[in-house]
Amino acid sequence: MDEGQAPRLCDGYVIRELCRDDYCKGLAALLSQLTSVGDLTESRFQEVFDFRARQARTYRSLVVEHCESKQLAATATLIVEAKFVHGGSSVGHVEDVVVDSNHQRRGLARCLLARLAEEAERLGCYKVILDCKDENMALYEKCGYRPMERQMRLDIPAHKDDSSSTPKRLKTS
Repeated sequence: MDEGQAPRLCDGYVIRELCRDDYCKGLAALLSQLTSVGDLTESRFQEVFDFRARQARTYRSLVVEHCESKQLAATATLIVEAKFVHGGSSVGHVEDVVVDSNHQRRGLARCLLARLAEEAERLGCYKVILDCKDENMALYEKCGYRPMERQMRLDIPAHKDDSSSTPKRLKTS
């Protein structure tokens, strides 16, 4: 991507912030093309949405809506982490980037990533980190990202609550 020149969203799509009614526009189905969404009910979506809304400087989720179908075609999230290093600056983390299989190869991911980069700059981030699978590296390199260091991961086993068969989850209230 050329420096200073944001990619243009193709006709028939609009990019915007995630809204409360986006669960009904296919958010869970869209995210399931990336990873397991588990038991993400509409009420649980609303709880997480409200939690994130209370921390609006930390969470920025964007979506691309297909105008004709009124369904979501893509999404990505920027999480802003306040740091003690670099004079108390912030680092952006891009997560959950997914484009619906019926809407790929239209530049939607590029547009989302460019908008999230603008948002990261506006929020004072000194860098943006994106973890991805090797097969997606070429796409992200076209968007200005470059390989750095290595990611490590520790999977935490699901702990079951005595009264429930579902794993414990983040308390949002």
